Amino acid sequence: MRSIINCSIQPAFAAHPAELTMSDNKPGKEEQLLIAVKETLTAIAKDTYTPPELSHPLSMETINQIRECFGMVVKRQQELAAARGVEFNDRPRYVDEPSDTFIVSLDDFRESTSKKED
Repeated sequence: MRSIINCSIQPAFAAHPAELTMSDNKPGKEEQLLIAVKETLTAIAKDTYTPPELSHPLSMETINQIRECFGMVVKRQQELAAARGVEFNDRPRYVDEPSDTFIVSLDDFRESTSKKED
């Protein structure tokens, strides 16, 4: 069974899109903070993973609070990205999920094309 923890943060203040300039089109301190919070919450979730047959070390209330925090972080990241005019499509990836990208070795490609030319 896979579980996803979601959370989001209500901002204390929000920059109005009109206040943003071209120099503000890169992630600012608030976005860096949100990334750090999300990474920390993700690490907590990974470190406290418990198989279903065992009791979880965190209370259900704490687990729900972590989910709420994830939701708030993601929502604020989406708002900030939209204010900068950038698409925010961050989503969780599972280890067993097939990747929609693949790596192609240029050396192998060159070898296969040179064999066809011979």
